[in-house]
Amino acid sequence: MEPAPVLVVGAGPVGMATALALARLGVRCVLADRDFETSVHPKLDYVNSRSMEFFRQLGIAGDIRAAGVAPRHSADVIWSTGLAGRPITTWALPSVDEERRRIAADDDGTRPAEPGQRISQIELEPVLRAHCRRSGLIDLRPGLRFDTLTQDDQGVTSKLYDVMTDRPIRVRSRYVIGCDGASSRVRTVLGIGEDSFGVPGLPGAFMVHFKSRDLASLHRHGPFWHYFAFRYVVIAQDERDTWTVHVNGAHPDEFATPPADPAAFLRDTLGTELKIDKVLLTSRWRPGFMLADRYRAGRVLLAGDAAHRMFPTGAYGMNTGIGDAMDAAWKVAALVGHTGGPALLDSYETDRRPVGLRNMRTSHRHIGVHMRAGALLREGVPVDGVAGFLDAERGENEYRGVELGYRYDASPVVCHEDGAAPGWSPAAYTPTTWPGGRPPSVPLADGTPLFDLLAQEFTLVDFAGDGRAGPLLDTAAAQGLPVRHAVVRDRRARELWERDLVLLRPDQHVAWRGNRAPADSAAVVRRVRGADPAR
Repeated sequence: MEPAPVLVVGAGPVGMATALALARLGVRCVLADRDFETSVHPKLDYVNSRSMEFFRQLGIAGDIRAAGVAPRHSADVIWSTGLAGRPITTWALPSVDEERRRIAADDDGTRPAEPGQRISQIELEPVLRAHCRRSGLIDLRPGLRFDTLTQDDQGVTSKLYDVMTDRPIRVRSRYVIGCDGASSRVRTVLGIGEDSFGVPGLPGAFMVHFKSRDLASLHRHGPFWHYFAFRYVVIAQDERDTWTVHVNGAHPDEFATPPADPAAFLRDTLGTELKIDKVLLTSRWRPGFMLADRYRAGRVLLAGDAAHRMFPTGAYGMNTGIGDAMDAAWKVAALVGHTGGPALLDSYETDRRPVGLRNMRTSHRHIGVHMRAGALLREGVPVDGVAGFLDAERGENEYRGVELGYRYDASPVVCHEDGAAPGWSPAAYTPTTWPGGRPPSVPLADGTPLFDLLAQEFTLVDFAGDGRAGPLLDTAAAQGLPVRHAVVRDRRARELWERDLVLLRPDQHVAWRGNRAPADSAAVVRRVRGADPAR
């Protein structure tokens, strides 16, 4: 039996992010996946700004950008009656270069430390896998199929099979994190149920992933990232020659038998003589939503699509999973390192499941905009009227409050405050250090984001620098909680961070804040490390 502190099941983006976050915290893991190669399926095409902040924290944001769409390209979304029809409206979305200029120019704390990044999962996974392979703390095991597990008071015994030899392999670990996708075997073995539903009016879809340099046809209405035409959507994957089209089925059985000639089917659907150099991949898929009833059973946690499945609108699926990964990793690492207490496991579901539920509902709202706009066209509403509706309802891939503004308001490992919390809107991030939330990203005088001063462990950001942080730091040291003391001399940052002392968790969320050390520093430290959930 092979021992490991943590077993991560599933080496997709969420599983690999989990492993990399554990390694950054000094914790070894076995990362098992039944597949030998990274995905050839373009399941995602956008890493949002919060996920890019996390990847910056892991030291890999630059490599992801190098593999993705070049920073000069915009992310415009065109709405149209079809390539053979007429445009309705365009949602102009900035390029990475444009967003960086805005981040540098604005010091109001409303912007992220990192812009989002257009990148296909096909390009993202090799970057993550290369970093996993280089880590001495990640034992990457492709070709291992997870079968079952049993738990006891000391740990988890997992049974996996070598897919080549069918030889059983047992891994003994203290914890397991299941990142094995929507049809998660880990979730099934745990007996965790799910709340799932389809999308009325979208009973199925057919995807064609292909190569083409025929910009005269594809850019008939201008360059784009997404081209929404109701019956279908076209996605520009790399601004060179790679595209994906998803065609929505009119009835459940439309794609029961896939088109015999995908290229001809695509030309017929688009109403153009599109020159297709090569069809790379086709697949049928059924749109839907799912949220696991629980995110945890004993020493086993669920993350990513194993815990939630969302329609692609808004790109919340994988990005919500990256948030899961960062939250699960620091809590499990603290337990492995004996710096955390039992409330950390309870806090994982309390923190992350509400985020999954809200993001699922937001994705559902976005698809409702698509459905309603299509209905307006069918009802004979003039194109200008449909454009007005769409422009009033825009928010897909722009809801900064959803991406940056989520707070862990019920977390048992956050020191909550009395009084009314700051307002929240899906459309905008409100700069605040209200406990449980992500603090504002502020560029310091030299242009460095304040976030770059935050450690992999807890960080006490100290805007006073006059010794008042001492009691809290001493108490943390006495309880064995690693805390970096970061003194920041920046008036604008202090204004936006609202308090002289702000204690941040390893996932960059506020655990406690105050203008002086707490009256009972020991109680604060016990709470934030999960050793004393009662308050």
